[in-house]
Amino acid sequence: MAAASGQRKADGFSLLEVLVATALMGLVLVVLLQVLTTALRSQETAWRRTQAVLVAGKILEENCQINTLKAGTYQGREGQYDYVVRISPQQEWSDSLSRRRLLCSLVQVTLTWQERGAKKSLELQTLRTGSEKGA
Repeated sequence: MAAASGQRKADGFSLLEVLVATALMGLVLVVLLQVLTTALRSQETAWRRTQAVLVAGKILEENCQINTLKAGTYQGREGQYDYVVRISPQQEWSDSLSRRRLLCSLVQVTLTWQERGAKKSLELQTLRTGSEKGA
């Protein structure tokens, strides 16, 4: 008969317990949303950087297939990327037997693009040797 003497057994949660649990769940939700937002931004940045490397590699390859690698600077646009190609001769050799001139040139590709209001850039470079008939 102890229950009838004034002490009741609690069957549920008190209002304070419900408020504390709700506040903790809200805090966990906010933290999870921030983590997901950061992960999505990082994934987008990585994707754009990968695309930039692929575009720069393509442009570099196209300019390395030129037979005469003449010195110069060329500009263009590929999708959302602006690029500058610089070809600068580094070394030259003449072969009197075959009457050919060998030319070693530095080929540089610089890509620039806008990402979240900031200007980003990437540069690839290689040395390329070409030959042409001499006089």
